[in-house]
Amino acid sequence: MDAKTVVLEYLARIGRGDPRFEELLADDVEWWVPPGSHAGGTYRGKAAVLGLIRDGGSKYAADAPLRFTIEQIVAEGEWACVQAVLDARTAGGKDYRNYFHLAFRVRGGQIALAREHLDTAHARDVFGE
Repeated sequence: MDAKTVVLEYLARIGRGDPRFEELLADDVEWWVPPGSHAGGTYRGKAAVLGLIRDGGSKYAADAPLRFTIEQIVAEGEWACVQAVLDARTAGGKDYRNYFHLAFRVRGGQIALAREHLDTAHARDVFGE
């Protein structure tokens, strides 16, 4: 699969809570989160990244899907960059909307690198962190 296809499939699986999203992460995946986030830092290796994703996922209502609206995706070679809006409900019942720019590097049909940019101040306001 090319980078664009892998990234779109990853976001679709995450959005519907499909545990098969893990198949799309390389064993040596690296994921960067802005330092202004409660989870800010660089996570290296599939286990660390899955821990980050599961921790983040626990902050959302289990009975409501995460809805990613892809505003734009640009892909070239191994890279796919996405501008997206996330609409969700928090575990505490609040509506949540945030704007993301995600840059992914895909290798061998799996995500090898991700850089996640979002409004960290808004996330802290909504989630209380």
